[in-house]
Amino acid sequence: MRTGIIILILSCVSAAQTARRITGKYSNPALGYEITVPEGLVGETGDQAGPERGFSISLSSGGTINVFGEPNSLGWHAPIDGIRHSLGAEKCDSNRRQATGFGRMGRLTATKGSLECGDRVVEMLLAFHPGSGPIYWITLHTTVQKRAEDDAAFNKMAATFQLIPMQ
Repeated sequence: MRTGIIILILSCVSAAQTARRITGKYSNPALGYEITVPEGLVGETGDQAGPERGFSISLSSGGTINVFGEPNSLGWHAPIDGIRHSLGAEKCDSNRRQATGFGRMGRLTATKGSLECGDRVVEMLLAFHPGSGPIYWITLHTTVQKRAEDDAAFNKMAATFQLIPMQ
């Protein structure tokens, strides 16, 4: 009997952490957003513990796009605070070129940050839920050579971002 219960518990835990493939529209009502994965690309949710916050896309170039929402647990007052923090946390052993500006995530104005470190490029968009609530990230990790190609998918996805009612 105990063995059966243990197997049942383990299967429930592993099922809760199983990655899921995402094509087309991805909705996350717990965090109040949805976004569309461009045709030809496939996202995959992580096997993270806790509630699902988003997904990653592995690009044919070797780059990745990550989309997720989360509580503003560090208490940033504006998206620029999160962008500066995240860009600053990126390791860079060579010449570091960093820039910030503004971009769009659907209808939301977002802060955009980019970092070039040797051959590696990181681009990120961060938007806050109007009023208060979660914050939303879209990040691209790629190379200088593949930046233009991967940036097209990154921007196409960002344009489809929209807020939905939180449940």
